[in-house]
Amino acid sequence: MTIGLPWIAVALLLALAGSGARAQVLSFSNEDLSVYGTDITEFSWVRGQYTNYNGGRGGYGMRRRGGWWDTDYPDAEENLLRGVQRYTNIDTNPRNHEYMELTDPRLFEHIFLYMNWKRVPIGSTYSGPNYSPEEIEALREFMFRGGFVMVDDFWGQPHLDDMFMEMGKIFPDREIVQLDPSHEIFHTFFDIDEVAQVPGRMVTWDFNGFMHIDDPDYPPAVYAVLDDDGRVMMVANFNTDLGDGWEHTFYKAYPTKYSNEAYKITINFLIYAFSH
Repeated sequence: MTIGLPWIAVALLLALAGSGARAQVLSFSNEDLSVYGTDITEFSWVRGQYTNYNGGRGGYGMRRRGGWWDTDYPDAEENLLRGVQRYTNIDTNPRNHEYMELTDPRLFEHIFLYMNWKRVPIGSTYSGPNYSPEEIEALREFMFRGGFVMVDDFWGQPHLDDMFMEMGKIFPDREIVQLDPSHEIFHTFFDIDEVAQVPGRMVTWDFNGFMHIDDPDYPPAVYAVLDDDGRVMMVANFNTDLGDGWEHTFYKAYPTKYSNEAYKITINFLIYAFSH
């Protein structure tokens, strides 16, 4: 049996309930994750390590593991999995996350893959994915076998063009569609009637950024690729940063309501992946 922390559960309950109550601001920086035990759970969160523009996996020296694929790791994963553990019946815990190369054969042991497609600055091709032929083949095979891929954290028309280019490499013969809020994926667990613009760090406390909270110039959307039976194989969250919503759940400067939305839509994606 996994050991939980009651005060964390209460904080997440307040954050996700949407009742208007203010969640207590807590920090996990000194939390000992050993309280969650060492049992291998049924579900492990997997983040994809892709070939990056201008430097490949070695990437930039300022990054911990190269490139930008590891943005927000591992704080985002650990916070998100706390919520998944407490609000669903998915067998997981905050320790059960890892990253792996897209060509790693172990990828096919999993059902869900997350990738951060950050490109900095807007319009630059010096960061973000630049998939190799081997990575393209592995991603395509993963999804055709029933896997679900979620990509996140790209903003503005230049990034959207990049997204279509990268998704087009994987599925050159499939249409990329924008999902309407009436689609079942938005109603598998929580009822989501409007896709939220979950802000990134620049918006919430780097006040010299180019945009603002709920900026109408950056309308959020979820794009998708479907299989022949209409199953969503891949989603791309545009003009939103769900990873920051998870990562900054307990950061005082980050508005709780946006973390709420980040948890809700991600949990819906997970439940959809498990049930389709």
